[in-house]
Amino acid sequence: MIDIISESAERQLVHHYCLLTQNNRYDLSIAFSNHFYGKSMVTSLQSSKMALLCLEDIDSEHYWAPKLGIAEEDILEIQNFFSMVLQSRHICEL
Repeated sequence: MIDIISESAERQLVHHYCLLTQNNRYDLSIAFSNHFYGKSMVTSLQSSKMALLCLEDIDSEHYWAPKLGIAEEDILEIQNFFSMVLQSRHICEL
């Protein structure tokens, strides 16, 4: 037996990005959600893993970089990308 203790529906804005750095390619999907305290769900197609991120999490690369399979040499570029993308989401909400 299974009990459903919570259910909610939401139309999400989802963006798919193919990023190319000097050495690597990253395919990321970012689902902007009002759930999870407003954090976005960032999914790596290469690693098949997801991390919840917001602007405040960008500097915590020890949390998201391993999950998303981001190489050490690409972290700064990906941080800049997240800053741009997550900031634009924040501006749209204002």
